Amino acid sequence: GGADWVSDVRVGYKVELAEQAALYVEHHRAQYDALRAAGASIDEALAALPEPVAGERRNVHVVQNFGTDFYSFNCRPTLAGGGFNPFADARVRRAFALAVDKQALADRVIRVGEPVAHTLVPPNGVVGYKTPTGLGHDVVLARKELADAGWADRNGDGKLELADGTVFPTVDLLYSTGSPRYRDLSLAMADMWRNELGVQVELTSKDSKFLKDDLRSGNFMIARGGWYGDYPDPTTFLDLCRTGDGNNDRGYSNAAFDGLLDRAAAEADPAKRLAILADAERLVTEVDMPILPITHYATVLLFDPVRVRGITRDPSFDQRLSNIQMLAPR
Repeated sequence: GGADWVSDVRVGYKVELAEQAALYVEHHRAQYDALRAAGASIDEALAALPEPVAGERRNVHVVQNFGTDFYSFNCRPTLAGGGFNPFADARVRRAFALAVDKQALADRVIRVGEPVAHTLVPPNGVVGYKTPTGLGHDVVLARKELADAGWADRNGDGKLELADGTVFPTVDLLYSTGSPRYRDLSLAMADMWRNELGVQVELTSKDSKFLKDDLRSGNFMIARGGWYGDYPDPTTFLDLCRTGDGNNDRGYSNAAFDGLLDRAAAEADPAKRLAILADAERLVTEVDMPILPITHYATVLLFDPVRVRGITRDPSFDQRLSNIQMLAPR
């Protein structure tokens, strides 16, 4: 439905904030336009503007959001149509996760100052909740995980095989066409897996609607995803991995994980409840790995910190325009 404008309601827009943003962009107009023409988003273009020269104030601020960019592994016993699924084995999922250099992705591909993610729940996003460590980048351990799962180049032909002769299938990496970010991330990760694990990777791009259909039907091997927390609690992320949850596109199911969520729901003590949820998150981000976190989302804000007061940096990003003040120039 549409929305009607109510003429007797006065909205206190901060016009001067928009004017300050426009001035900064105009100062770097040529580079900004070139970045946008090359496919960069507004956030990416703003974050890539040059460092200030002497006397110029840096007005670009990166604020972490309550959201996580990730890739999903298909954890079902078989692929859609009954095909062999190497990612049904958690050791293979851990191998692929460990082989990804997330810092390189953040610095060279995303380039908006988003922090690397090793967990689903953004650190400091929930008061009193301590996120687990998660898995880092360790190529040696990644190759060991793959070997422990039985995969080896047994014939010297560069192909990984199991003892029964099963060849590691070409990995299909699915991403949405909504942004160059998703394409560039997927290309970079595919190269990492080829170079570090010796597997073949093909990329498939689809419109978001069709991608979502494939996720729900299990018609994928690895697929791009992401989630913003709906409320300030770890369960807004952890429920993504609960058996039967409508957003559990991965087909992941572990009774131990579900049991921890159930225990947390029955725990009356807030601190004990959060500790149980941390154990649950540890299980899915260090052991079972149905989801590969990449970065925690961030928003790029453009304002003069000397002249502007009241802008929140809270990850929930509940920005109240009525609280923002413009001070007189010094």
